[in-house]
Amino acid sequence: MDWPNDLLRDIFNDPDTPNKIRKRIRRELKPSEVDYRGCRMRIHPADNNTEFQIWRMGRTQEERALRHILKDLPKDRPIVAYDVGANAGAHTLRLAAVAAPGSVIHAFEPNPVMRARLEENIRLNAFDCIRVHDCAISDKGGEMKLFVPAQGNLGLARLGEPMRGANGISVQVRTLTEFLPSDPDTPIDLVKVDVEGQEDRVLAPLITEASATQKPKAIFFELQHERFWSVDIAGILEQNGYELRGKFGRNALYRLT
Repeated sequence: MDWPNDLLRDIFNDPDTPNKIRKRIRRELKPSEVDYRGCRMRIHPADNNTEFQIWRMGRTQEERALRHILKDLPKDRPIVAYDVGANAGAHTLRLAAVAAPGSVIHAFEPNPVMRARLEENIRLNAFDCIRVHDCAISDKGGEMKLFVPAQGNLGLARLGEPMRGANGISVQVRTLTEFLPSDPDTPIDLVKVDVEGQEDRVLAPLITEASATQKPKAIFFELQHERFWSVDIAGILEQNGYELRGKFGRNALYRLT
């Protein structure tokens, strides 16, 4: 399908377009380079929901929360931030775009297909503050299977939880505390976590083990897979000095009080 993207987008967004036409349009969409809120991004909307939302609307479903996060980041000093489950870089790029010189943004993406897209998008913007890591994050190190859908939404990969229609690939697993700055007085400004049901395993060790000076000032994470959690993350956060600042659809933002 070689029709212009703008025309395909108009047809897709037309409320009178039948669902079968929408499905065909999405299935046949080709990769394209777009302006994503001031960042250059090469998107693959046919097989990843986040990239599809950028193609369709020029933003992701987390745009309102992301603008809230960006507004509150320090502007007068370098920041340290962590994007766990970085996908194609929708959050990582926007953080890098506003970060002061000297900032460090750690982006974790164990799925090699999505990591290649992330790295390409970083190159397109010439961001030098992003550190890409090819490991998954959990509550202990080692090696596990990452189950990636064979088709559909590549961003739906799940660590250690087999899914129908998904292929398992072996990935290295580490804990987030291993990536804390060596200087204990360096503040952690933001941790964002979107890992399809592993949020508790990512966050619990960090919240309970990090020193007072390195507890993240803001934590943004997905809620919709909490049925997979083994601990109450909201309770742990509140016990460690965090308060809920807002729920944004399927995500929650907590801040250290």
